[in-house]
Amino acid sequence: MSFFDKIKALFQEKGPAKESAPEPVPAPEKTRMKKACKNCGKMFSYDPAWDHIPNFCKDCKQKFVREKEEKQRSGAPKKIKRKCKACGQFFTFPNTLAHYPNYCGNCRKKHQAEMKARYSSKKEA
Repeated sequence: MSFFDKIKALFQEKGPAKESAPEPVPAPEKTRMKKACKNCGKMFSYDPAWDHIPNFCKDCKQKFVREKEEKQRSGAPKKIKRKCKACGQFFTFPNTLAHYPNYCGNCRKKHQAEMKARYSSKKEA
């Protein structure tokens, strides 16, 4: 009996002989729960591991955003204040614009210049 066999015998489990390896316990599947929208009643799925469980379906959320924007557009012209996605500073713009901007003027200019440089048909030397 070699040294390795002696060590192996030392750590082997004493008792009834093992016939087969124990079957692994299957991991619980990630199941998505279903919930009814509070506005329209449509069923939508969500993950129970989320910190916030939504009350409204995606379509209703988009509808709320559109209604809010329409409400802001209606009435007398006024200024709307938003936070820039790029730099995080607040900027204002009139509610009469066809498309509400997500970036302040400076960041919008930088972004446009980058896109022109990237996709221009003229190659710089």
